[in-house]
Amino acid sequence: MANILRTLIHSNLWERMDTEQNNQADLIFRPITGTVLAVASGLAFFFMCMILPLVGPAGSRVPHAAQNRAVFLMVLFVALALAGGATWSKLGYRKLAGGPLPWFSLGLCAVCILTFTILISGGLAI
Repeated sequence: MANILRTLIHSNLWERMDTEQNNQADLIFRPITGTVLAVASGLAFFFMCMILPLVGPAGSRVPHAAQNRAVFLMVLFVALALAGGATWSKLGYRKLAGGPLPWFSLGLCAVCILTFTILISGGLAI
């Protein structure tokens, strides 16, 4: 009798763990998750545009130019990570339910990568 109860408890536990893992995967690919990440990436990109003078001609000639560049890179990577997460979430939802192609998130990823390339090449400090 004790063995039967142990088997039932363990099997129910494994079923609940599988359900929790599926719910976490479903949370990632929900439309609201992709939308929240896309809006957050847009706001991070807007903030990055506001601090762009830190790495421009005036900000690159000050004694603390390295700190300016580090802060700008941090904000750039946050915007890129959020845009990448939004793209991944929306593409996952598209695969599951046939949603639209995430043009905004893909475009924002491309612009962030282009900005990083220009920054590394020194094009913003001209």
